[in-house]
Amino acid sequence: MEQGKGVHCEYVPGTYIPKANKDNDYLMNRDHQKMGISYSGVEGIAIHDGSLQESMVGIDPVSGRRVAWGGTCDRTQEVLAPTDQGIMKARRMMFDAIDKHQEKDQTPPGVNPESHKVRSASVLLKRDVAFEEDDGTLEALKAIPGTGHASV
Repeated sequence: MEQGKGVHCEYVPGTYIPKANKDNDYLMNRDHQKMGISYSGVEGIAIHDGSLQESMVGIDPVSGRRVAWGGTCDRTQEVLAPTDQGIMKARRMMFDAIDKHQEKDQTPPGVNPESHKVRSASVLLKRDVAFEEDDGTLEALKAIPGTGHASV
């Protein structure tokens, strides 16, 4: 963390611009990639995540609006690992929401602003209780102004 390789990063002095940024290819280390030290060659969680996010979106020079680069990706041949379960679940939820909207005119999740008022929480559950079934957990996940985060 002290070396700027965690969730925080080093900035260009006097600015809030990350030292490793799009203009310098995120200081990608190709030697580390070749040696197997780093899959992406980008150091630190913050810069790695930022590089992926920025590389997916650009500014249309005509409209000035944010657009996804490269259009829709063909994911039919993609092979995901068990650690990609979050991606798989998010895609399933998205496709399910699209189907329900198209077939049943059902409003997709996330349209209601109240659904955005969510925060992280740490709670201890009984072994046989799923977090979705525990009223206290669901309440702890709600962001309520003036209240602290729930924590064990």
